[in-house]
Amino acid sequence: MKRLALVSVLLSSYLSAEGQPTWITVVDPQEKAFSLEVPKDWKTYGGMFRFGLIDARPFVDMTSPDGKINIRLGDATIPSYNAPNPWLQSLHAQGPHVAPYASGDVFATKYGLARFSSMCEGVRLTKAGPLPPKYGRPGQGLVRVTAGAAGFSCTSHGEQMTGYVYAETLFVGTAGPAESKWYVIALGSLLAPTAQAQMAGEIMKHCTETIALNPVWAKTQGQLIAQTTMSLLNIAEATRQATLAQEKRQKQIMREQAREVDNFNDVILGQSFTRDPQSGKEYVVPIGAGGTKWVDVHGTVAESAMSPGEGFSKLQNISR
Repeated sequence: MKRLALVSVLLSSYLSAEGQPTWITVVDPQEKAFSLEVPKDWKTYGGMFRFGLIDARPFVDMTSPDGKINIRLGDATIPSYNAPNPWLQSLHAQGPHVAPYASGDVFATKYGLARFSSMCEGVRLTKAGPLPPKYGRPGQGLVRVTAGAAGFSCTSHGEQMTGYVYAETLFVGTAGPAESKWYVIALGSLLAPTAQAQMAGEIMKHCTETIALNPVWAKTQGQLIAQTTMSLLNIAEATRQATLAQEKRQKQIMREQAREVDNFNDVILGQSFTRDPQSGKEYVVPIGAGGTKWVDVHGTVAESAMSPGEGFSKLQNISR
């Protein structure tokens, strides 16, 4: 569920060009979960960082020898998020990592503005928009994936810089009272001098295309993700059913209370509701002395301990 694939996406519409490096292969030192090719002589660090049973976050950071180009795949500092729940009082009441779901392009924009603002001055969004997801199936409903990219411009030590972010986000849950979660499942970013931005984009593209997951690790992680996703969906459905049952019971209680109020008002007004069991017709009759009420075929109501005569039927007291 968490960034099992990183990023490979066309960058030409976001970036502007130069040569290619020599490649070497590096392996995740944490869990041996993946390998990929990176530029030789670049400062590279990262790996698969695990924060929970399914919360495994791949992260590879690469910086050119002159320190001007930085490429980052994944980000170990980004957690999974709980969507705000309107049934709870506030975001703070729901614990940490609570945020409204952000589609891929929205997340890419927010991430780029936050990340690049610490790396250069005057960060400005130049382009952003949705893209077809590459690592998840798009759709609507309890599970959905969206993707998008954002381009940026800024300056560093007087040099014009170009930034780029690609992101995919996955939402699991409902808009109801059950817990809903969302995840960043693919993320890649770069910052480079504008004259070298196209080259940096090609490097990032090559790195992501050479990522190879350890099949044993991927199988185990996939099983954990499937089990957890199904559990979340089951919890969401159970909570929805419980909420519907509670709402139904609450409506029933309100109806009963309303009837009690109406019946009390009828006592104050000196009237009662009755029904003729033969015709099914209902009658509002004066309480009178509280004796038995009778009605004839013409709708004439009489009060008597015994039947007033032929053609009269006994009325039954009913609640509203």
